Amino acid sequence: MRICVVSYHSSPLEPAGSGKSGGMNVFIAHLYRQLASSCEVDIFVCGDRGRISFGPGIRVMHIDESDLNDFAEQIIMYSTTRHYDLIHTHYWLSGVVGLLTQEVLKIPWVHSLHTFEILKGIRTDQVRIEVENEIIRRCDVVISPTHREAAVMKHMNPRTHVITIPHGVDTKRFKPSANGHATLLYVGRIDPIKGLDLLVDALRCLGREIGLNIVGGPSKGKNNLESIKTYAHGLPVHFLGPVKFEELYKYYSNASMIIVPSYYESFGLVGLEAMASARPVIGFADTGLSETVGQNAGILVKRNARNLAHAISRLFDNQTLRHNLGANGRKKALNYSWEAIARQYYTTYENIIKP
Repeated sequence: MRICVVSYHSSPLEPAGSGKSGGMNVFIAHLYRQLASSCEVDIFVCGDRGRISFGPGIRVMHIDESDLNDFAEQIIMYSTTRHYDLIHTHYWLSGVVGLLTQEVLKIPWVHSLHTFEILKGIRTDQVRIEVENEIIRRCDVVISPTHREAAVMKHMNPRTHVITIPHGVDTKRFKPSANGHATLLYVGRIDPIKGLDLLVDALRCLGREIGLNIVGGPSKGKNNLESIKTYAHGLPVHFLGPVKFEELYKYYSNASMIIVPSYYESFGLVGLEAMASARPVIGFADTGLSETVGQNAGILVKRNARNLAHAISRLFDNQTLRHNLGANGRKKALNYSWEAIARQYYTTYENIIKP
């Protein structure tokens, strides 16, 4: 099986945690490294670094074309010699490439949204909503990480073929350790949609000092970072910047709990990494965390700062509860190993390309 993967705006070679790089980078890198043992994989990204081997059976193909039409033309050209069995586009910009190549390639087209604009709730982009709707309508299969997101797609387009496959986690790298720490941890890009303003408000509601480590860099320029630093002035908040993925597990091990205060999370990969590390997760019940974390691997509350503060206090004062929720999370996370998730993708791909 030969797979054409399109990740126009985000390369698996880039470190996650700042700029355009986040959970999607981690997802693509781990999934296709697993699949490359049984498939040939070309991952097309925008850039000028040429062709780079990403391991046996997998290549990152840089196309130095920022215009989506020209980018799509280059993929069509490559396909004449590579003869791909399937194209899988990731994120809406790559989905536009799928729209532009669909009629020419004439191979099954699979799409993953990663973030679904209509569900974000704040400052939605109407043009993007319309484009994503067209992608969902015209691609052969959409793969969604949660049943909640899949249900919205089916409601919008009843004829859409949606398959739910969750994301995975490296259960060997992220593993349990003693949970006797007294520090909160946030992992992710510094972006308004990530809800750090709510987390700062929650720290003020606590009425006592509890330290917070923030791992990650600015997503859209430095203004967001400087703004949240100013907002958190006077609180025990430590901005640690981006961290190499290979070192990230240490920060989970040194935290008492992980806070995911996002206004929107399609799936919540950070929550899954926390679960694999046997750390309880605190977040909001109206996000994708409701399916990964649920109510037995952390505390998910109705969205507001006081509820967030109450959950933090409750866990901070109860190490036994932290341990029990962490143990439940680790047990659940073992079902999300990348090996298991890659097998689901391989079976799905096989079924899609069958005549």
